[in-house]
Amino acid sequence: MGRPKESLPFGDTPLLCRIATTLLAATQPVIVIRREADQELPALPAGVATIHDEQPATGPLAAIATGLRHVQANHGFGADDAALVCACDNPFLRTADVEWLVHQLGHHDLVMPAPEGIMQPLCAIYRVKALAHADALLAAGTRTPRTLATDSTAARVLDDAELRAHDPELRFLRNVNTPADYRRALADDAY
Repeated sequence: MGRPKESLPFGDTPLLCRIATTLLAATQPVIVIRREADQELPALPAGVATIHDEQPATGPLAAIATGLRHVQANHGFGADDAALVCACDNPFLRTADVEWLVHQLGHHDLVMPAPEGIMQPLCAIYRVKALAHADALLAAGTRTPRTLATDSTAARVLDDAELRAHDPELRFLRNVNTPADYRRALADDAY
């Protein structure tokens, strides 16, 4: 992108702030995990906490483990409590999408969308009990959070039909990975 995605302007707010505001309306606590302790972030809305990744530069699985460990130790989450994990570049995620994902969890340890068979671990719900599995994968050298779903019988993977029944265009899963994605998202946001 040429610059940090979290600070990209989206309307009158940085992209990360837009997502944080959506999450504040859907769930508590909202925690942003910095890649490094000194990573600069845009000014976040009141009520959003920040922590830093316990294992910087090891990828999103380590960040997920950091977040789950934090809510367990600092917010009283038990093993069956769950957290939404999302990236800083999902501008179309809505409160209704978060609620729908939570409803899909049922008795599973995690629920992960997989449009066209491509798992989306950074727009998924994880129970705190998934932390043990994440730690074991990290200790074995695995870095991809998709493995949490593919390596577990307690995972629920949402297929295209289920996802499109909720959001026919899968808008809530759109992310901004390239300058062209960013331009399209800005244009689509105007509608």
